[in-house]
Amino acid sequence: MRFWSGSLVARLLRRLILLQVVALVLVVIVASIPERGRSDVAQLDDEVLDRIATVLARDGDRLVFRGAAELDAIAVGHPGFWVLARDGEGRMAEFGPIPELVRLVLAGDPLQAEVYGADGGSLIARQMESAAGPVALATGGGPTLEPVAGQLRRIEPLSLLGLAALTTLLALAIAWLLRRDLSGISRMAKEAALIDVDRPSARLTEADIPRELHVMAHAMNAALARLEEGQTRRKRFLATAAHELRTPVSILSLRIESLPPGPERSRLLLDVARLGSLADQLLDLERLDGETLPFARLNLSTTVGAAVADIAPLAVAAGAGLSFEAPEGPVEIMGDGPSIRRVATNLVQNALAHGGEGVAIAVEIALPAELRVRDDGPGIAASDREQIFEPFVRRSGVAGSGLGLHLVREIVTRHGGSIEAGEAPGGGAEFIVRFPPAAPL
Repeated sequence: MRFWSGSLVARLLRRLILLQVVALVLVVIVASIPERGRSDVAQLDDEVLDRIATVLARDGDRLVFRGAAELDAIAVGHPGFWVLARDGEGRMAEFGPIPELVRLVLAGDPLQAEVYGADGGSLIARQMESAAGPVALATGGGPTLEPVAGQLRRIEPLSLLGLAALTTLLALAIAWLLRRDLSGISRMAKEAALIDVDRPSARLTEADIPRELHVMAHAMNAALARLEEGQTRRKRFLATAAHELRTPVSILSLRIESLPPGPERSRLLLDVARLGSLADQLLDLERLDGETLPFARLNLSTTVGAAVADIAPLAVAAGAGLSFEAPEGPVEIMGDGPSIRRVATNLVQNALAHGGEGVAIAVEIALPAELRVRDDGPGIAASDREQIFEPFVRRSGVAGSGLGLHLVREIVTRHGGSIEAGEAPGGGAEFIVRFPPAAPL
């Protein structure tokens, strides 16, 4: 049903089938026109010969018409009706006013013919089987047919069936040819469905499609080229801005560290750390978009432990508690070390930013290959747990760039893992990151 609803192939096929039906009707009409092209001459009804053959019989050495009432009934409506029968031995039977010329012609060898005249001198002659055996029958002046009806009767039913079958096969062949010739459109639609932000260089193939669609395909490829160029400029701007931002952030951080210890200094250090983290996140996003991560076998506990150790001074400066637990044995995964450290760092920074003053943060490595980061802060509303991973989407009333958790999900996805946000057992937020364990050596 889907093929016949709005399909270009279906519309073309329906129109072609309609044209074939019209052509078939025209063929029948043309075939029904009298051969002499004279529509004013009525044609004799040759079924009369079949009726005559049923009443023809032998009476000794003679041919006779038995049941003459049959012929009389015809003659009532057609006064000029006549019949002449002749067998192979020259015996003849007559009925009605037979023209002398006809008598002379049929006195010789039997013939088979049709003769039509505008003056009523029409006749039909046939060699056929009758109740008296094989005979030559001729008749004229009897019932007539309209010219079209007479010609239609001559058309063989098998010929019509053959023509109908040929038309059907032609329609099926046209459908197959149309689908083959328009297959480029289906291929182009599949290519368009695969275009996304991760494949900016994808283009539609302009070969093997109808000429009328070349303009559309070319226009779409031109639009995709413009979008790719714009995306490249945006990435270049973000990368340049992030690089330029790191230098003043580093200088600002050094100047703040030189200030006397106190709550204000701690808050400034935390704010500068967030600013530096934003620059790092922009660079990390650019790196994820521009290259394939170099995976290697690494110990998740060691990698995450190093990230926790790096961010511990920031947690202490913010007055937060930070703990780390891991199994005694190695927890191995295949991944990129700097990216995994970024995941742990961003999750801890997210807890520091939203957990509140004095928040307690616990980082845990669990088997088979899980990273859990929980805090005892206000937590995350269930309605926000999916949106927080989108770029630049933040919970209402909460400060932040909206990039950290998005970057975490991108890295985890590149590693074939998953991340989910939920509620910690004692209240607060909990993030669970699951990585595929590395195959044993």
